[in-house]
This record gives sequence, structure tokens and C-alpha cells, in this order.
Amino acid sequence: MKVYFGLILITLAVFASANSDHVITREKLESLKAVAKFDVIDYENHPFKGLTQEELVQKLGLMRDYNANLKPVVYGNPSNDLPKNFNYQQKWPECFHPIRDQKQCGSCWAFAASEVLSDRFCIATNGKTNVVLSPQDLVSCDTSDYGCNGGYVDKSWDYIRDTGIVSDECLPYTSGSGNRWTCPFKRSKTCKNGEFRKYKVDSHQQYSTISDAKETIFNEGPVEAAFEVYDDFMSYRGGVYRRTSNNLLGGHAVKAVGWGVDTDGTEYWVVANSWNTVWGEKGFFRIAFGECGFEDSLWAGKPQVNAIDRFLA
Repeated sequence: MKVYFGLILITLAVFASANSDHVITREKLESLKAVAKFDVIDYENHPFKGLTQEELVQKLGLMRDYNANLKPVVYGNPSNDLPKNFNYQQKWPECFHPIRDQKQCGSCWAFAASEVLSDRFCIATNGKTNVVLSPQDLVSCDTSDYGCNGGYVDKSWDYIRDTGIVSDECLPYTSGSGNRWTCPFKRSKTCKNGEFRKYKVDSHQQYSTISDAKETIFNEGPVEAAFEVYDDFMSYRGGVYRRTSNNLLGGHAVKAVGWGVDTDGTEYWVVANSWNTVWGEKGFFRIAFGECGFEDSLWAGKPQVNAIDRFLA
């Protein structure tokens, strides 16, 4: 009998522990609504309810090298030629590509880089090269990074510069369940669909001032940004995000597409996420300047527009 009751107690303890791991609960959302300056998702409509903290972390994936020689980020000298509010969709609507979904794979770094490059190729060629590029190429083939276990901003751009990535049609995304898969191009340079081509950059760089990042977004297209995600961010529905939580989940990479000024004068970034359109402002979010280290790693590359016809090994 003692053994029987002991098993019951162990079972209840495991059940309670599993439920306590759930980050999204009605009670926590009500508490968040009381302090957050941004709009919070209702529990009934929350896309991540029922997920544990470990499962939420799988929706991130950015790795940071804190020993890297990155430039300190400052505001810089704002240009009077730039508008107060800007979104690249206004200037290049034909180069806007839909919000994507990395699912349960820590591949944000691959999505952010490939999406930035997709837009920049379209912009640099006046819409002639309008193709969605493959995050799966980075996840499966970039050996400097770690697939669904994460990746670095600078190393992913090194891979794009040195090796390039194919189109999403050639190598569709299949790692949403967390499996990296073997790089198919080790066997042969053939595609699932279409012709094998690699899209590269001539160079890439970090933007060390907010003003420089705004300039390049306005003139050349989106940039990749990397920031720290706290658990309250997972429940963002709209408005300008400002952190209220101290529960750090990890690093995340995204595509910054513009900026603006809130009614209270707060400057913010306009950003495309990779969590589908059911999250945030139809997949986008706005975050205040200086929040969660957002400007610490603003990155982009210049498309190699003269060498996209065919990949030469």
C-alpha cells in the first residue's frame, strides 16, 4: 500500500512540475496585462499556450560570441533626409515577401539572413531577381553554425558570402520539427524543383550606429537584427514592445524593415518575425530603440547581382 501511494505522489509531483513549466498561463497573462505597455495576446488566442519554456526556446536560436570584436553601437548623426516613419513595403512593395514560420527549430538566424538577402536581391535588381531564398540551405549545409541548435549572425553571412544559398523552391524548409537533415548538395548539385543556383553577397558588415542602419534600410533594404528575448515577448500582440520580464529565454534574429515614432515620442523599429502571422501584428512587431540589445548586431550584405546565373563550384 505504501508503494502504491508513493507512486501516486510521484506521479502527481511529475504532473505538477510539467504544468509549472508552462510559461503561458491565464494567471501570468493577466499579470502581464497589468504592467505591460504593449498589447498582450489573450489566452484563448495564444499560439504558444501549452508550451514549456524549453519548447519556447526552440523558437529562438541565436548564438552570441561575447568575445567577438563587435563595434559599440551608438545613435550616430541622424539624417534630415530620412522620413520620421518608414517601412520598406511602402518603397518596394514588389519586393515584400510573406512572413514565414521556423516552427520548433532554433533556426531564426537562418530565416533572418535568408529573408534579408531575398529582399535585397529584389531591391538591387529592381524586381528582376525576386526569389524567396532557402533558410534550409543554411540549416543543413552551413557547418560553422548548428542547425536547429542555433547559429551566429556573422558566421551565417560568411557562409552566404563564400558559398551562397539556393532558392526555397530548390531546397524547401523541412526542419520545423527540429531535425537539421543532411546537406543534399554533398551528393549532387540538384534541386527539389527548379535549377540549381547559389545567391551570394560580395561583402557583409555590422552597422555600428542606428543612423547607419536606418540609412541602409532606406537605400538598400532590410537588415538582420539580433536581440535578447524575455518570456513576456512571446505574448506580444501589438504596440511598441518594452521589456517587463526578467526571465531571459535566449537570443533571437529577425529582419528589421523600418522605423517610426510612437505617440509618446518613443522611437521604434518595425520588424518581421518568423513565427507565422498568428503572432504579433500579423507576424510583425515594433520594439523601442535600445530595448533588449536590439542594435548590438545589425547586419546585412551587398547582393552579388552579377554572379547569380549559375553556381560554379
